[in-house]
Amino acid sequence: MNPPDAIEPEGLFDGLSVGAIFFGALVDIGATLVSGLVLLLVFAPEVMSADPAEADAAIQALYASTAFNALELAVGLACTGLGAFVGALRAGLLHVRHGGWIAVTSTALFAFFALAQPPEASVPSAPFWREALGWILILPAGVVGGLLARAVQTRSPGQTTGAGGV
Repeated sequence: MNPPDAIEPEGLFDGLSVGAIFFGALVDIGATLVSGLVLLLVFAPEVMSADPAEADAAIQALYASTAFNALELAVGLACTGLGAFVGALRAGLLHVRHGGWIAVTSTALFAFFALAQPPEASVPSAPFWREALGWILILPAGVVGGLLARAVQTRSPGQTTGAGGV
């Protein structure tokens, strides 16, 4: 086996900025929560109703819609790409690797927070296809965000965009 190039880190975590990864993960989670709320309010304004039965019916109808689930999946993946993009820019190096680890970290943090609070019985869960596609596509979304960050940083070589990997 050939030794790695001098610019390629040898270990799995070598050269990674933990701060940039957590920053990107928090951007991802924050953007996902805000955009999810906006989608809910735009497509089912009845959730703000004083009548809980009307709000529950609106949420049930919304989560039964394939179009809404597809849109929410796409927006969530875009938020992951955004978090990976800003986190990788902040790191300033190894953009693709940072993007992937940001996706993994935000998934782990989101799963931890979701498991820490039991779901309400009235809130429907997403269909299996949406959950499966989300789990499959979250890492590629993070990698794409890292690729975009590398492209942006390569385009402006004289500028620094972050902490330089610190």
